Amino acid sequence: MARDVRVKAALRWGFLAVAVGLLAWAVITGWDEVSVALRDLTWGAIAGALVACVVALGVNAMSWRAVMRSIGLTATVPEALRVFLLSQVGKYVPGSVWPVLAQAEFARDHGVSRPRAMTGSIVAMVVGVVTSAVVGAIGLLVAVPGALASYWWVLVVAAALATMLIPPVLARVVALAFRVTRRTEEPARIGGRALLASAAWSALMWVVLGVHAWLLLRELAPGAGLVIATGAFAFAWLVGFLVVIAPAGAGAREGALVLVLAPVATPAQALSLALVSRFVMTAADAIGLGVGIAIGARGRAAAPREPQRGQAPPA
Repeated sequence: MARDVRVKAALRWGFLAVAVGLLAWAVITGWDEVSVALRDLTWGAIAGALVACVVALGVNAMSWRAVMRSIGLTATVPEALRVFLLSQVGKYVPGSVWPVLAQAEFARDHGVSRPRAMTGSIVAMVVGVVTSAVVGAIGLLVAVPGALASYWWVLVVAAALATMLIPPVLARVVALAFRVTRRTEEPARIGGRALLASAAWSALMWVVLGVHAWLLLRELAPGAGLVIATGAFAFAWLVGFLVVIAPAGAGAREGALVLVLAPVATPAQALSLALVSRFVMTAADAIGLGVGIAIGARGRAAAPREPQRGQAPPA
């Protein structure tokens, strides 16, 4: 048993080391292009965007926790923040499933069965995808005159994805995910109230991320508003997420931003936003990683120690 625990811990720390290495590599390889784009921005805009991204990570953690509580996870807010912030570095490993697997393992450590843990993590991911599509569609349709003629397909995609939050439809989606991953267990059911709470937190996250995009975009393309910045960023994230072969959506997100910001920004301006935004979000993930490690260290320091043999426990 002790050996299994040590092996499991070694695998987790090994995965974390690989993910952190890829995160650092993403920063290093893109720095030359980012440094050029940074010349057109003030430090105030960059700092504000960074703060917004860090806040968005915390809000997203609350969205995940809302779902996980419905399947039996009793983690406190600091515990939920710790695991969510640590799991986000998994985005830098090719594929979109690594954060989900890390979160599911945490839930198992807290007594939640593997099927229920996987169900909760899959549902939380679906909520994020659906809200990105809805916020992206609303932002683009409201902000761009005549957008319905150009972006009608975005509305169709958003409406189709929104149906995934209907409990019976969602249950089928989760069951399909279980079959694809060759799991034979019965997935747990997520109630409508938990879905609503998670979606509300997730929508707030996209608004906060929209603020980060707007703080950068308004200096690159004066006149660009908050609504289109929010809609464009949410839609671009969705495209990056769906292109699973790219670590953290690299390349796909940038191309989508250039496309949807065409009415208010030149391709060069949109690409500058994409490059700086990715750099800022990577920095936010690194900060979140540090916060998650700090929360874990503080929790271990505050935990009562086991009395040594022959020593009475503290009164």
